[in-house]
Amino acid sequence: MAMLCLSLQPSLGQASNPTRFLSTTEWGYQEVEDPAGAGQREKVQRFEVRPGDCAIERISNDCKRELERSEIVAGPVPERALAQEQWYLWQVFFPEDYTNVYPARSIHGQFLNHRAEPVWTFEVGSTGVLWLGNRVEQEPNYISLIDEDLLLGRWHEISVNVEWSKDEGFFRVWVNGQQRVDHRGPTCSNCKVFFSYGIMRSELSRFRSQLKTKKLPVQVVYFTQAVKSASGIGFPGYVPPAPKEQPADTASDNETIKPTVTVETNVLPATDPLAVEKDRGEGDDERL
Repeated sequence: MAMLCLSLQPSLGQASNPTRFLSTTEWGYQEVEDPAGAGQREKVQRFEVRPGDCAIERISNDCKRELERSEIVAGPVPERALAQEQWYLWQVFFPEDYTNVYPARSIHGQFLNHRAEPVWTFEVGSTGVLWLGNRVEQEPNYISLIDEDLLLGRWHEISVNVEWSKDEGFFRVWVNGQQRVDHRGPTCSNCKVFFSYGIMRSELSRFRSQLKTKKLPVQVVYFTQAVKSASGIGFPGYVPPAPKEQPADTASDNETIKPTVTVETNVLPATDPLAVEKDRGEGDDERL
């Protein structure tokens, strides 16, 4: 199986294929059979992170920043600030033996800025709830998406509709067809935003300190390949635009139009067919 590995930001031409982001481990990414065994998905993406899976690259020194990851970028990565509406769609599956590493952070999908810093995150919290984290605000805030008793052992579909803006944008999220988030306001700072997904865990020292261990457990998560769209047609949450108003049809009015008869008193002689032309005079020529 061919895999693309990335040391820097992916170029615009790499967006059509799964592109690994700051991860090169052999076990970190694989295309496998659907773990749910339902037969609805021929191949899915399997992500695995083991202790020490960090990279040192120009865009991010993950080892120094206490980050371990196996991610794919859903490009393209913009060269300029985004200023238009975008849609994103993916499915995620947490196996029954998924291990929560709280108080370290487990992020499974995030919108990053050009310095690979999180702007919006999808992460599992202390109780096993999947949260949406808003890192745009000075004080990050979180909105619950999937309860802990529903998270494991089943596929979840996530649809995001966002207008990237420093001032007045929106960020909307649907989970399994139900809208869970309708944020209005700033959605980015510099707005050179791209989406990555898989496994990224941070603040590892908190886990080591609290559990008195040097190594975090192995984590495995499954995804379908994320899709990005400018229109969102067919995505959960998409609402077709209202049809344009048509001019009123007078024939549909209920008024009864009564015919009128006009009697012309200046009747032309029937024997003089040129009388009309004579009466029109010069300067009244009609070009057909």
